[in-house]
Amino acid sequence: MIWSTILAVFIALTNTQLVSTQTKSPRAKPNLFDPVLSADAYAGHLKENERIVQLQPRLAASDADSSKICGYELSLHKHDDILAEATPSIPFTVELIDNQPVIQLKSTADPLDCEIKQTHRLFVRAYDCAPTEKRRYSERSTLTITVDDVNEYAPVFTHNNYLFKLHQDETCDASSCRVEAVDDDCANPDHRVCGYEIVTPNVPFAIDSNGSISITKHLDNSQYEFDVIAIDCFPASDNTRKVSQPARVTFKIIKTCQPNINDNAPSELIVQSDHIHLFDSVNVNTCSESCNVEDIVGTVELYSNGLDSGCNLQQCSSIDREYILLEKDSQATGMPSSKIMTFNGYNQALIVNHSQFSGHLNNEFTIQMWMKHTHDGNNNTNNEKEHIFCKSDEKLKNRHHAALFIQNNYLKLLIRKEPLSGKTSTKYPSEWIWKVPEINDNQWHSYKLFVHYPEKVDLYIDDRLVVPTKDSFRIVEDIPLSEIPGTQDTIFALGACWHARASRLVQHFHGQLSGLTIVQKEELQRSSNCVRDCHQYLNIPDVQKEGGVEFMSNVNRSMWILRTDNTASYEKLLKHLVYRNTFQPLGPHGKRTVTVNTRVKCAGEVHTYDLPTFTRQVAIIEPKIPTKIEIRSDTSYNVPEQVMNQGIYLYRNLSIYTNAIKRNQGDISDCSLRATPTLSNSEQLIIPNDENLDHTITKEGAVITGVGSIDAYQYLLRQIAYISKKPVTYVDRSFTLVCNGVYDRVITNEIRVRIHTEKQMAPPAPVAAARSNKFVVNNDDIDYNFIDVDDDIYPTKRSVSGKMIQ
Repeated sequence: MIWSTILAVFIALTNTQLVSTQTKSPRAKPNLFDPVLSADAYAGHLKENERIVQLQPRLAASDADSSKICGYELSLHKHDDILAEATPSIPFTVELIDNQPVIQLKSTADPLDCEIKQTHRLFVRAYDCAPTEKRRYSERSTLTITVDDVNEYAPVFTHNNYLFKLHQDETCDASSCRVEAVDDDCANPDHRVCGYEIVTPNVPFAIDSNGSISITKHLDNSQYEFDVIAIDCFPASDNTRKVSQPARVTFKIIKTCQPNINDNAPSELIVQSDHIHLFDSVNVNTCSESCNVEDIVGTVELYSNGLDSGCNLQQCSSIDREYILLEKDSQATGMPSSKIMTFNGYNQALIVNHSQFSGHLNNEFTIQMWMKHTHDGNNNTNNEKEHIFCKSDEKLKNRHHAALFIQNNYLKLLIRKEPLSGKTSTKYPSEWIWKVPEINDNQWHSYKLFVHYPEKVDLYIDDRLVVPTKDSFRIVEDIPLSEIPGTQDTIFALGACWHARASRLVQHFHGQLSGLTIVQKEELQRSSNCVRDCHQYLNIPDVQKEGGVEFMSNVNRSMWILRTDNTASYEKLLKHLVYRNTFQPLGPHGKRTVTVNTRVKCAGEVHTYDLPTFTRQVAIIEPKIPTKIEIRSDTSYNVPEQVMNQGIYLYRNLSIYTNAIKRNQGDISDCSLRATPTLSNSEQLIIPNDENLDHTITKEGAVITGVGSIDAYQYLLRQIAYISKKPVTYVDRSFTLVCNGVYDRVITNEIRVRIHTEKQMAPPAPVAAARSNKFVVNNDDIDYNFIDVDDDIYPTKRSVSGKMIQ
């Protein structure tokens, strides 16, 4: 009994302990919900010299299970099924500091360099504190971290030394006296600097923000040397701007010689056959005492001044393969209307696939396109480049291999010579620059660039050749690109340019493009059909290309590029230059202009200088037929005495002829009638009045004046009458008539009328003039009953002089 009681008490105590133990250990809560991030996207900034990312908005997460967030995870992709990368390649990590997430560089990571990579695009997610096999994760949000520049690079000049040679009283311009520095900081994608400064005191020069040097005082010395520095655009951490190491600038003043081109020939040549040498006696003076010529490049241009040259540009396009980078409009020859690509100037661009176009350009190719550039008024001041296309390094560097772009008022074509075996300091034409107003008029224009690298590039706008001048065109030379490991691959972009160090497209184009096409030409010879179709052109016959001598024309041979390494060879080329005209007959009539622009580079100098433009006029003159006015009339009369008493008409049968084509070219200004011998008191000339012509009668004869037509003078001259009251006084009398024309001061032939009076026994009754005792008869009082010597009433005899003009 006692043992039963003890056993019951033991069981009761045991049950009480179990209940207490169960009360102290409740069941664990279930983990039902995923954490949720505070935002779908986060943007962070990190300076190159910092390690903690400043994030907006603040990174945070919550969990509906009321459990803590135990960490955050970074990845390169959004979805788990494509997470193939190793997380150690991400240089960032998320640490919980005082239970707050902080994104920072890994302790093993080196400081970041924005010149290598400026933007890091990642994804972030949060996870809770459950065991790994039961852990829940949030959705991934985007995380963009931008590395901000700290302005670590100072500007660097492109050359350590600059040498400029100026002739006395010559001025500097922006292209001939300019230094240049670049800045490699990634905050400065165009590598520009914001200012230059001359640090040498008391020199007669000034420098502007573009590096152009100008002369401030008259230069009296033969040489000047001074140092310049370049100033950074962006302040450093201490709020100061970095400056470059100084570059040395040397000016040499040449006082003894003025280089020029001259000859002893007339400035205007008259073309009388199908060819003529233009510069037979030319003399090229490059001032050899001060310049050891290394290179001479001349551009000889024929300006037809609107006269037909007989060339058909369309026949000059010989192509092998056409790369259409932007689609052509269906109406290929007209302004585009449907196939148009618009670029907004800040984020629209295309990268051309290598399978479509590798980016390789032959030495001869053609660029064709329609372009409408948007000009908002700021384009001319911000100095920004706007790339139509650009071929640049895919990795490591930002070098531009080839590009077509707009900068301010200039259209620029860049073609850098690819690396050569071994180092070389030889410079090649690398950039062709045209100043053309069409690029900024907000209108559609067609552009064609015919490239013959490195000799020349022809630019046609709206199928018209852009003629190079000193003010509107120049060529910049540079050494070949360097051979840098890892830069073999390139990217060809449209509407912008790829910068590998920034890992993004920059220098965007603003406007519209259509039909952008690159045509690679494999056949180097120009089309023979095109040459035959040009009836007016320049040519260099009987000269062979040889070492140091090159010459090349554009397709219609209106322009030639001559290049030699010495003055004598250049002069020889000019003397062989011929103007050809194969029109039948020779024409068209008018003047053409031939200009010679010469650029000289002296050995040891960086820059070139230009000789004064030499001009020659070439004229084809329309054959000029001299104007002639000829008088034809009877020249000899045998007149009975009674007829002389009544009076006779001197020039009743007179006719006036001319070969003038235009009516007014035959006009007459005056006529003179000379009496031999002089008139006596018994003799009289009678000339009717005319409202347009005046006349004066004297004893010597008569003068008729006033500009009048041939018909007017012919009518009046036929009315001139002669009366003699005493005809026997002079048996023989003559009257000489000559007239002057208005045009070319032409003088007519002389008509001399000889009158022989025959004695008659019974004189007839006198005429009115004879009855008057006056020397000059009032025409209103005269009865016009003069005898016409053509009548058969009296037996007069006459002879005829004068000849019909053909």
